[in-house]
Amino acid sequence: MAPVRRLSRDVWEKRLRDCGCYPAEGLTKLNTAEWWRWPFPATPFTVPVDSEGYMEQGAYFRLMADMAELAPADWKFNDPYNI
Repeated sequence: MAPVRRLSRDVWEKRLRDCGCYPAEGLTKLNTAEWWRWPFPATPFTVPVDSEGYMEQGAYFRLMADMAELAPADWKFNDPYNI
């Protein structure tokens, strides 16, 4: 079984912010995730994190795939897959 690569908070948070995402304020508190918002009009999304603030790399890739699917056609992306 391959080891699961985890991204530290400083890494995944910078990458999300570089894509224009930001923490969502005023939403319910979650135990295993945080609420964030896309940089374009869309519903909030959850960022799955463990108790130490780490996110699995696969979860990050899934968030970027969701972002690519939900973004307007003319949206300009940074390089979110640059791990």
